[in-house]
Amino acid sequence: MNINSDYLSFCKNTYTRTWNEAYLMEGQKKNPQAAKLAAQRKAIDTTLVESLLHYANTVSEAEIWKCISLIHKLHVASLSDFGVSESVQADVLERCLSAQQSWNKSSGHSFERYIASIDSARLQENEIKIILQSDLTKMIRKGSLTNTPDDIKGLNSWGKDFDLYAIQSIHGDVHVFGCIQSKTSIRDRVGRDVTFSRNAMEGLFWSAAITLDGSFLNMDEFKHMVNGGGSYSMNGWHGMYAMAGIPENNGRIYKVNDTLDLFVLHAVKAAKQFIADRRMLTASWTAE
Repeated sequence: MNINSDYLSFCKNTYTRTWNEAYLMEGQKKNPQAAKLAAQRKAIDTTLVESLLHYANTVSEAEIWKCISLIHKLHVASLSDFGVSESVQADVLERCLSAQQSWNKSSGHSFERYIASIDSARLQENEIKIILQSDLTKMIRKGSLTNTPDDIKGLNSWGKDFDLYAIQSIHGDVHVFGCIQSKTSIRDRVGRDVTFSRNAMEGLFWSAAITLDGSFLNMDEFKHMVNGGGSYSMNGWHGMYAMAGIPENNGRIYKVNDTLDLFVLHAVKAAKQFIADRRMLTASWTAE
């Protein structure tokens, strides 16, 4: 970590002092876990304010925040409990975080490839394929799609908003009819993804999401985000498919097996709707 040692010491001392004081105070009225969280918030807030007051003229706000982030992570990790010398804790933490980021990226890509390699007779019979975003980019560059110019413009502008796409071939003409998001955990960036999904539905594409772990779909906020309700005036996807984490279907939230049979069935229905009368493929359309 290339952070000035004097400034690092200032942040560390301020954070540690504030945390200790806040934890003693909060511990008198809250349970240990709640007291820790309250102390962490107080420590972050106080360190930020005092750092800005002392270093605003010499250190950028971004650097200040980066340093506080490091101190907070080191405090929570408590690497000294594992015998890690304080002199190397920042480097150890950075390696662990880098390894986690690498796993998140690699596991996500692996899950995408898993979905794209679904071996389904139903998909084959309907000449439907699930392709990676990189494959779609190549097809657009080669002019291989028969979608309308407006479709192509939209698909190009979305970039990496979607991880996978559903395509269908009819008498040799290939078109995209579906936009798919895949996540190992649905909580990851879901607030951003729902906006992308609605863009696709407004463009009259089938919009679906598949997650390996749908545990968060048991929470009202996420149920409403998918199905509409609460603070969400409309549904966020045509369908959200979870392989684990939910006990049963709930509106547009579907529990699927490892072969994604229900997802495949809905993909076929969406493809047929796209061809029969695409105008009906609005956000309110359902494969049920």
